[in-house]
Amino acid sequence: MKKHLTLLFCAFIIAVLSSCSTQNFEINPNPTAMEQPSYEGTNHFLLWGFRQVQTMHPGEACGPEGVSRVETKETFINGLLSVLTLGIYAPRDYAVYCNTQFRFN
Repeated sequence: MKKHLTLLFCAFIIAVLSSCSTQNFEINPNPTAMEQPSYEGTNHFLLWGFRQVQTMHPGEACGPEGVSRVETKETFINGLLSVLTLGIYAPRDYAVYCNTQFRFN
């Protein structure tokens, strides 16, 4: 019984410490912008976010049509991975919305 309570307490602490967040950056608000992201991916950060593994350039993803919005998210899974690795690895998801139906391949 004590083992189960300890496990339940640890799961509770992990759930409380790993929260979700979303940031939206309106670069060129446009009513004709896509509702679905043109490009999605994950940025990988190391050492509590001080070291980014790769850089994504939204302007290259949208081409000459231009970027309408960039959205970054920290999901529950991202937060859980960050907590489990004590912040050494901290992924964040992102989505780029273009002004037209242009898709980056």
